[in-house]
Amino acid sequence: MLSSELVLADLDARHWKNWWRLLTPPGVNERPRWALAILDGGRVIKLVIAGDGAKGAIEPATAPLPGLTAKHLEAWAKTLGVSAVIAIERGVIAALSQEIEGALRLEQDLVEQGLIALRALKKHAGTGVWTEPPLLELLPAPSFDPLQRTFDLLVPDRSALIAYVIEDDRSRIHSSIIAVKQEGDVVRAGTHRAIADLVPEAGFARDWAKGHKRVLEAVEERFAKPSIALFLERSTLLGIVTGPSDQLARDLNAKRVVIDPAPAWLLGLLGGAAVAAMAGRAASAVARMLPQATRDRASALAGRARDVMKESGAHPFALLGFDPLELWAQLKHHYRR
Repeated sequence: MLSSELVLADLDARHWKNWWRLLTPPGVNERPRWALAILDGGRVIKLVIAGDGAKGAIEPATAPLPGLTAKHLEAWAKTLGVSAVIAIERGVIAALSQEIEGALRLEQDLVEQGLIALRALKKHAGTGVWTEPPLLELLPAPSFDPLQRTFDLLVPDRSALIAYVIEDDRSRIHSSIIAVKQEGDVVRAGTHRAIADLVPEAGFARDWAKGHKRVLEAVEERFAKPSIALFLERSTLLGIVTGPSDQLARDLNAKRVVIDPAPAWLLGLLGGAAVAAMAGRAASAVARMLPQATRDRASALAGRARDVMKESGAHPFALLGFDPLELWAQLKHHYRR
């Protein structure tokens, strides 16, 4: 998935920083500090605050741990003035280190190594490792093979992946990424800087909806033929990230989002979203007029249809063992201020 010889060139530091701010929850950006607590039988014996303006090690008695439930850890994070908390039992540290190091190999993909560490942490979630936000409970940890197979199924080899976010006033590009896949791996990545001589940034940003074709042509000339390309403005992206499930469909219909080119599997997902967006209110209104038994049968039928699609392999994420869209629905509230 990620080549061991990945080439990173023509990187724009501003774009890179903006991607980080877009992809991390607002709470992390506003309070870029986190706390690590070492426990002994549930008692804090070491407490460290790290990040911007960090205090370093502090005396645990000055901020007693109220408990290890999700609510307790959330309240403790606010008391400490941090966006995240990791609490780990002292006896678990050695076991985790031994388990992770024993499974790692030099030839493994970086993503595979990350999944090994995540699976080890998840085994101890709630019994030796606690986090706020409770991401260990939410994040799936599939084995690497189905992840790689899904990537190969959805993204053609010798093709480029493109994502552009434009400033709301269309003065310039907010963030961009161009990546090339070859023989199953991402082998090269850069930003708009790689094609800025072919497509000047300011001119493109002023009329990006029409000018995106010039970006596609430039990427094909410098990198590879694009297989998936996404273009939208910053406020539109934030609306999709935090808005209702049909927000992307609405923005696509209003042409506030351009996905061009879009592979067949993505068109299928987007087509379903568009139908849901148009039919959502009408379907809900009709449902309220039907008897509860009829509504329950319809809901069960729809659920079975989704299951059949996944089990038959027709769903683009069937190999993963989880649906990224359903996962996002569980994580979305972390991105709301």
